[in-house]
Amino acid sequence: MNRKVLNFTYVFTCIFFVMCNPSVKPLFQKNVVWDSGEEGVEGYRIPGIVVTANGTVLAFAESRMTMGDEAPKHIVMKRSTDGGITWSPTIYLEKSDGSFWAIHKEILYPNDVSDKKEVWTNIAPIVDYSTGWIFFFYALSEGEIFGNNIQRYTRVFYKVSDDDGLTWSDRIEVTDLLNVKSDGTPNIDEHGYWVTDVNGFPCDYHGRAFHMPGPGHGIQLSTERLLLQLWNRTALGKLDKDNTFKPIPISERRYGICTIYSDDHGITWKYGSSFGEDLHMNESRMVEMDNSDVYINSRYTVEGNNAYRAVAVSHDGGINWTDIRIDKEFPFTNQCDGGLARLTDSNEDRTRLIYSKNDSPDGRTNLTLRMSYDEGKTWPVNKTVDESDALYSDLAVLSDKTILVLYEKGKNKPMYCVRLNIEWLTDSKDNIKKK
Repeated sequence: MNRKVLNFTYVFTCIFFVMCNPSVKPLFQKNVVWDSGEEGVEGYRIPGIVVTANGTVLAFAESRMTMGDEAPKHIVMKRSTDGGITWSPTIYLEKSDGSFWAIHKEILYPNDVSDKKEVWTNIAPIVDYSTGWIFFFYALSEGEIFGNNIQRYTRVFYKVSDDDGLTWSDRIEVTDLLNVKSDGTPNIDEHGYWVTDVNGFPCDYHGRAFHMPGPGHGIQLSTERLLLQLWNRTALGKLDKDNTFKPIPISERRYGICTIYSDDHGITWKYGSSFGEDLHMNESRMVEMDNSDVYINSRYTVEGNNAYRAVAVSHDGGINWTDIRIDKEFPFTNQCDGGLARLTDSNEDRTRLIYSKNDSPDGRTNLTLRMSYDEGKTWPVNKTVDESDALYSDLAVLSDKTILVLYEKGKNKPMYCVRLNIEWLTDSKDNIKKK
């Protein structure tokens, strides 16, 4: 029997088996995206994952030569064309090779090292499912200064891909879009000069020059609006005239969130608003709700190790926010980034949101996946994805409703993509059915 006949027989057998066995078996498959020691770095952090309009899975991360936040790092990506099972070689979106600082020496702090390497940081892709374009937002942090991790300012950029992540445009800077007054206009004085913070850097009306996209991913709304969340704060401290570091207390750093959006498929971007400063909200995720409101779920910063989660709702497509509060439906656990995505919508039997976070009060362990049937009011379903070390995570959903959990394990450990389904999550007690 020739190979074509064998292949046809195999496909027919598979189809017949599925038709005769409509129940789907639980799926849990763990695949390495970046292995420990890959590319000679200490680790991969700050995961972001999206599924493109063509069904390609894109995983993004910081490639950290050494693991400190202030240390030089690359921005990298891998592609999967088989739903997150196998992954391409690493694609570098930004390299920490000193080339940026070499041509921008005028913005280096006086007496800073002459061969400074870039701290490219944070991950925030958005897919425009109408055009197929992918927008990738990220930041450049100042890095170590005089031996201190001060994180005084960032510059924020994005790149665009129109070929499913194979190639990317030159970087486009949007920092000025974030250093604004409360009405979104540039934060300049009556003489046309930028208002500066305690360290002398252009800032927003809260005195914040440090802006970080995402992390994770932004979203596209049903209106086709592209919407991105960013978190903001002051520097961790300031330098006196003799370059002595003076820390700024957590309570005075003005942690908060802002949004930017595009209603013309990424040609132009506009500032939404700033919110959450009273709760010190920062790293967050968004989903569009069934009624077209936007729900945001956020880490917030407090003294001590543990906290709940902060949430808010927008009734105008992510520009203004209300019902900003602490949500004690979530366990009181370590402060950390968490993933959020919509699994099903009103076209199916009932809506479902999914949420991932390391739910342990004793450190970053026990990565847990939760599910809500009531648009985030309660989260009755939960199951452990990884009971050992687990740091940041992000979520994406394939067209067949397979859930992808991209998460990091820490220094000298892999970054994984877990493929799982609702049967695994619910122990086969819930099925996705079309109306």
